[in-house]
Order: sequence, then C-alpha cells, then structure tokens
Amino acid sequence: MEKNKIVLILVFLTTILYSSHSFSQIQIGTDVYSRYIWRGMDIGNSPSFQPAITFTAGGFSIGAWGAYSFAGISSVYSENDLLTSYSVKTDFGIFTLSYTDYYFPSAGLKLFNYKNDGKGAHTLEAGIGYIGTKSFPLSFSGYINFYNDPDNSSYFEIDYPFSVNNVDISLFVGASGGNSAVYSTNKFSVINTGITFSKEIPVTGKFSLPIHVSYIVNPNQEQSYLIIGLSL
Repeated sequence: MEKNKIVLILVFLTTILYSSHSFSQIQIGTDVYSRYIWRGMDIGNSPSFQPAITFTAGGFSIGAWGAYSFAGISSVYSENDLLTSYSVKTDFGIFTLSYTDYYFPSAGLKLFNYKNDGKGAHTLEAGIGYIGTKSFPLSFSGYINFYNDPDNSSYFEIDYPFSVNNVDISLFVGASGGNSAVYSTNKFSVINTGITFSKEIPVTGKFSLPIHVSYIVNPNQEQSYLIIGLSL
C-alpha cells in the first residue's frame, strides 16, 4: 500500500468523524503496567508505558495506541498502533467491527514499509466483538490477521464480567485459532486465561485512581503472570 493512499484513507476517516462533531469527543490518557501481557504473552519483558488518544463520533472511533518498555530495564520494546472501530448498540447488546494496524518501531522497520510478504513493518487485523446485556453478561471477540501474516493468525476470547463489593471482576479465556508464529501455536490452543480485578481508589474528593490487577495463565506456554496497572 502506497504512502499517499494511507494518508488519504486517514484524512477520509477523520473528515467523516469531524462532520459529526456534535456527537464527538476526544479522550487522551495512559496506562502504566508492571508487564505488558498481550493475549497471554509477555511483550517486552519489562514494565510498560501505554499512551492512547481516541476520537469518537457516534458509533465511529479512530485513534492511536502505543506501548513502550522502560528504558534501561531490558531490551527496548516499542509499539504504535492505529485503530478504527464502529459499534452498534441494540437491545441485545453492543456489536463492534474493528480494524487495527500494528506497527513496531523497535523492530527497525520503516513506517511506510507496507510489504505483504511477512517482512513488512505493519500487520493488519480485522475483528468483531459483542458485549452482552445485564441479563446476559458475556462478551465475545474474534480477530484475524489478513495482511502481512503468512499464517493469517486468529484469536478468540470470551469474557464474563461481574462485580463484588464495588470491585469489577472479569474472567476470561482466549485461544489461538491454529498454526501461528504470532501466538507460538501449531493448532487450536488456549493461550490466555485468567481473572482481572479493577477498582477506583479515591485520591481526593474529585479524583480517583483506577487500579487493575490480573492473574494470567498461558496453558500453551505453561507460563503465569501477576500484573498491576494504573490508568491516568
């Protein structure tokens, strides 16, 4: 994909969203995690700083998300993704279509290298998601790499959220759909199971600090992780 085409696509999407400015909002923030665990895998092997900016208008959302390891702790890891999604709210739950452009500056590949031979700088992923209602509080999501991944790696996850004593809790199970160098699997394999606890800790009368603690097990790699994160 040529550089000018990428720019035109981004301008087109931004124009659509800006035209609905009366329903739009911009969110900026960052998370800091003791480890960046993505779909059951330790990415970067160090604490991770994860900034994000998102522009939302109606059901459309476009934004950028990054992950950067803390320098001097281990080998430097960096990731900078572009995300677009469209969600529809119904009486049966929320349905979402998503698109993610994964780019890893720390891999040493140039930003505009969009080769589709497994050696390009970008991997493109399409996803679908469903968030259930209060009477059916299950969430489902599925993703597949459709560009620059010879394995067309896929991932599926089920989440069950609930609350106990003002603590939000989520149980989750995720699996790789088959042979994948991305997920280090050669068949359908459960790679991401665990539980996450989230709570807002009051700091002042007007400010609370969201804290997240997760215990994660990757049965395929026989690894477990206990991580903590803060949202700012």
